[in-house]
Amino acid sequence: MKRRTLLAASLLAAPAPAAEAWPSRPVRIVVPFPPGGTVDILGRLTANWLQEATGGSFVVENRSGAGGNIGAQAVARAAPDGTTLLMGSPGTQAINAHLYPNPGYDGIADFAPISLVAEVPNLLAAHPSLGLRTIPDLIARAKAERLAYGETSIGGSTHLSAELFRLQAGIEGEHITYRGSAPMLGDLLPGRIAWGVDNLPSILPHVRGGALTALGVTSKVRWSGAPDIPAIAESLPGYEVTAWFGLLAPRGTPPEVIATANAALQRMLATPAAAQRLAELGATPIPGTPEAYRAHIAAEHAKWGDVIRRAGIRLQ
Repeated sequence: MKRRTLLAASLLAAPAPAAEAWPSRPVRIVVPFPPGGTVDILGRLTANWLQEATGGSFVVENRSGAGGNIGAQAVARAAPDGTTLLMGSPGTQAINAHLYPNPGYDGIADFAPISLVAEVPNLLAAHPSLGLRTIPDLIARAKAERLAYGETSIGGSTHLSAELFRLQAGIEGEHITYRGSAPMLGDLLPGRIAWGVDNLPSILPHVRGGALTALGVTSKVRWSGAPDIPAIAESLPGYEVTAWFGLLAPRGTPPEVIATANAALQRMLATPAAAQRLAELGATPIPGTPEAYRAHIAAEHAKWGDVIRRAGIRLQ
């Protein structure tokens, strides 16, 4: 009996096993759009950076559909254990709530922000066969004939970029919404649509290769990486749309996991190699805290809700 008592006492006195350091298991980063687009490109870069910084295993899973809602909903409902993360965007975190009656998740309340990663302008480009060189050229042509145009995500920043351009320019056209960059470019590159809007990293290689003509970036001023491309705001004062991308976890994910993931990302975003790679894609790194990312999402949610109401944008 005495030996059993001593054994029980020693077990009670033993320290609790240390919590597993994140990431002790493979981590899935859900990209809620098809492969090839900017969210996918940056999602894969982020996975590589986290793998390099932590030594863990990170894989990207594309779960597209419903303007990003399907993938975002899957992460919102995943176990908050650090093994499932989301590459979020303006559409999934701030815009869809104003466009869909029931997205299936709350872009603010259902997630624990980790860090913003990068910001990019969108680019409006036309097929070279039209002979257009400037935004005024496009506006004049679109007022003379009904042109087909497209963008890459229902309710995303490219959707709002295209519709706000149309509204401010006072033009109409045959609007086609695609489920990702690759499908839209699949129609724009051969000239089946006249013009389109995409995130800069996805469409810029086709401009540089001569397959498309860049007419304007959606940021307030010209992008430093291609100062020869004017800002749309130079022709339409007040026009401005930018896209941002960042990593989130399901609500309830342990704070230590959020802190570890954030610290790893900050280390990688501060490296010259990361800055150079993002610049090549037309992106700018946005380091910061989880709290700053949460505040950014809330501000974007309010901003785009107001724009959507004033512009009368509705999903068809």
